[in-house]
Amino acid sequence: MPLLRKAGLMAIAFFAFTFAGSLTARADLIQLTNVQLSGQGIGATLTVLTLQNGSPTTESAYVSYVGGTQQTVGDFSPPPGSPKNQTFTFGQLGITNANQLALVVNLAEANNEVPAQVTTVADTGLAGDSAANYANSITLNVFSSTGTLLQQHSLAVGTVLTQDQSGVGGSGLVFGLTAPQAAALQALFLAQPNIVLTVGASFTGASGGNDTIQAVRIQPVPEPMTMLLFGTGLAGVAAKVRRRRKAAKA
Repeated sequence: MPLLRKAGLMAIAFFAFTFAGSLTARADLIQLTNVQLSGQGIGATLTVLTLQNGSPTTESAYVSYVGGTQQTVGDFSPPPGSPKNQTFTFGQLGITNANQLALVVNLAEANNEVPAQVTTVADTGLAGDSAANYANSITLNVFSSTGTLLQQHSLAVGTVLTQDQSGVGGSGLVFGLTAPQAAALQALFLAQPNIVLTVGASFTGASGGNDTIQAVRIQPVPEPMTMLLFGTGLAGVAAKVRRRRKAAKA
């Protein structure tokens, strides 16, 4: 194998290994820590659910795609569709793998304690939701293109959400899938690329503000030190190639 080609392949392998390692699989829904989010950034974002409490301190709402028709139910902030409440697809977010998908929660409880804080609760039995639990805690619902519910991935009931636990760029609390759940969703996506996703949620401790959930794509961001090491490695490989060429001509 020519030395230059070999050097190029070595560089590509180093690059792929470095950045593939920074984007790990995750799933049922779990909150991602600052360590897990280190070296990553948020790409495309889409607001998919906006809650506003209905009972004194509880808010519960979901977006459905049953039968292939979008419907928003519960304590949502109008309108029932875009830009506040909507279905979404991998394609809209530029996602090619389920481990790139995350949900970002932003709490805006103006009359609540500072920082804003709510607790996730079980589905409150919204209309049309008695069996499916579309709004259990925070739930990612996955439908076929014709509106059949295929998968659900939920955050544990009783999770306390505090807005000061900010995620990427102070943009909210970030949740992703654990490895087995991401693998299950990815397998479904490969089998049915046109799947449609929705989100539902139920919080207690709300006090009137609009709490939003965005679907986002998490992507690796090159860190300065990593890029420096990569560049240094390429320079070293090139120098070695030049030395071998000079030795061959001598």
